[in-house]
Amino acid sequence: MNQNAFRSPGKLCCDVAKHPQRYQTIQPTGNRRVTSSKISEKDKALGRNYDRAAWFYEKSAKIYSTNQIRKTKQYQMQHIEPGDTVLYLGAGAGEDAVMAARHGAKVTCIDISQGMLEQVQKKLDEENLSAELVCVNAYDHDRIGHYDVVAANYFLNVFRRDDMAKMMAHTATFVRDGGKYLIADVSTAQGNPLAKAFNIFYLKLAMGSFWLMGLVPWHENYDYPAFFSDAGLNWEHTEYFRFAKKGPILFQSIVARRC
Repeated sequence: MNQNAFRSPGKLCCDVAKHPQRYQTIQPTGNRRVTSSKISEKDKALGRNYDRAAWFYEKSAKIYSTNQIRKTKQYQMQHIEPGDTVLYLGAGAGEDAVMAARHGAKVTCIDISQGMLEQVQKKLDEENLSAELVCVNAYDHDRIGHYDVVAANYFLNVFRRDDMAKMMAHTATFVRDGGKYLIADVSTAQGNPLAKAFNIFYLKLAMGSFWLMGLVPWHENYDYPAFFSDAGLNWEHTEYFRFAKKGPILFQSIVARRC
């Protein structure tokens, strides 16, 4: 992708230019354009729930996870090269997207929450960084084989099992052949029985809170590599992260490659 597509206020994002009927520009900001798609009423309602959580989303995650959620995202930077085209699915408040932009990547963020994308925008403005921000359902983003890296960070766990598998398979098609699909997320229970019990209790406590806020359905924690074959992905590595660095394993950062 031409770097100028991110920097010139006279040019729309590539997806907008290709599909003007799907998007409307809403809030031009400096050298970026935040765009909004004509998403469904269901997505709009869910997006409003996330809008209400946007101001505290990352702050609460840092406290709750003893900063390990941020560590899972920082780990990914060694798998992103300057100049890579990188897509963040369900970007949220975007601390990981900002890390990648700071690293020299050409970043695109998609999310159904305008409030979350505004948080990303604020972070980018503070550091004079550029990214493409698109308010859209991932199923309506159709840049097949476009990205060097696609990151699904704490995104796939907002779906029930069958929906998660379909979303993974769909979003994996955004990765070019040989490109990377990265997942930072909660981990399945690991270790001895006490460690496994702590993992289940601790993570279900968080899921319950998000369920009450209307952000996620109730479901099990997923063994993501088990779904890779059907999504056209090959597993390469999983890095685990422990509660307060020394406690039970709670989080993971997974590296896969597009077949």
